[in-house]
Amino acid sequence: MHVTTRLMRHLAFMGLLALYPSTSQAQEPVGATALRIRWESDPPVSGLQAVCGRVFNDGPVDARRVRVRVEGLDERGGVTGRRDGDVGQVWSRSIGRFCLTMSAGAATYRVTIVGADWVAGPEAP
Repeated sequence: MHVTTRLMRHLAFMGLLALYPSTSQAQEPVGATALRIRWESDPPVSGLQAVCGRVFNDGPVDARRVRVRVEGLDERGGVTGRRDGDVGQVWSRSIGRFCLTMSAGAATYRVTIVGADWVAGPEAP
């Protein structure tokens, strides 16, 4: 491929990236299908409950600063406690792990992805 053509393609690609916001919520269309989560809670110990899981990045773009929220819920679905935590970077087609400690006593938990920064990888030569 001619160098000028490759340079033009690179500049066009970078121009498109400039149009996209650098940060998006995982629930927005950009990342909604790319990130998914699986979690489980361990039995309580000394009044504390560990909620641990994995965030899967099924998309073609790396996600940085992935954040999750664990909410303790009562029998009626009301929030009794909340804790946010960092998963960190989850590479494209990879898995990130998290484990957050909550006060024991919730009837169940809800775990959601609350944020991620999407990072395009370098263009292949």
